Amino acid sequence: MFRLTVAGLLLGLGATAASAQQQPAPLRYSLRNPTPRAQLRKLHPDRPGITQSAFTLDPGHFQIETNLLRLRNGREDGLRHRELLLNHAVLKLGLSERTDVQVKLESYSIEKEWPTGQAEPERHRGFGDVSVRLKRNLIGDDENRPAGLAISGYVSVPTGGALGRGGLEAGLSLPFEYRLAESTGLSVQLQGDLEHDRDARRHYLALQPAATINHDFNSVLGSYAELMSHWDSRNGRWRNLLNIGPELTLSENVQLDMGAGLPLNSRTDREFFLGFTYRR
Repeated sequence: MFRLTVAGLLLGLGATAASAQQQPAPLRYSLRNPTPRAQLRKLHPDRPGITQSAFTLDPGHFQIETNLLRLRNGREDGLRHRELLLNHAVLKLGLSERTDVQVKLESYSIEKEWPTGQAEPERHRGFGDVSVRLKRNLIGDDENRPAGLAISGYVSVPTGGALGRGGLEAGLSLPFEYRLAESTGLSVQLQGDLEHDRDARRHYLALQPAATINHDFNSVLGSYAELMSHWDSRNGRWRNLLNIGPELTLSENVQLDMGAGLPLNSRTDREFFLGFTYRR
């Protein structure tokens, strides 16, 4: 009787092990097999500043991040200029659990420049350049890790005529995020760009480091402060800007942001903006 019982137990364990081996591996979500909405990660927009999120969009889902309104005012080498940007949008599509693709559209801009000694400004308006970006998360593309790291590259096509940069541009960035506390996060980004000078008809190297601190006061209201800089090899000068403002999380898939860009030196533009993010 004892031998039969032991034999039956061994046979049962063997059958269980064989059944476990035959079970399929956990599903990996993709563009054709989207992440269920109940399992979507926390909303991580790349806006409102230049510091991108280290997290990517869930596969099979779409997201729009747009500057509903951004106003810039500045002065350089005696020339005063003003830009009004309307609905400059980034369209995102999740390709895999660690990769998304983005298309940036400069939908409509109005530019004014007051040359020295000229009372009336020169005006340009219309559609701007188009950029395509690919982001790949390297570490921590989930909610269970305190840190995340990604690599992101883009190419910009000069479709904007007088409003655009006048030549192809490209860049590469490394965004990094670290959760300092349950409601506070730090984001740091290193970025290098190959930019184009329309007037000189040549390319030059530019660097854009940035760092952002986000803090959530509750489930709806949050705030951010971003310190960003821009340096280029044409003149070797730094431009420094402080972006500050509130963020409103209206739902798990909708966020509204607004704020001001405060110049920290004389050659940096002052900015005011209102933005919107929606995920579907």
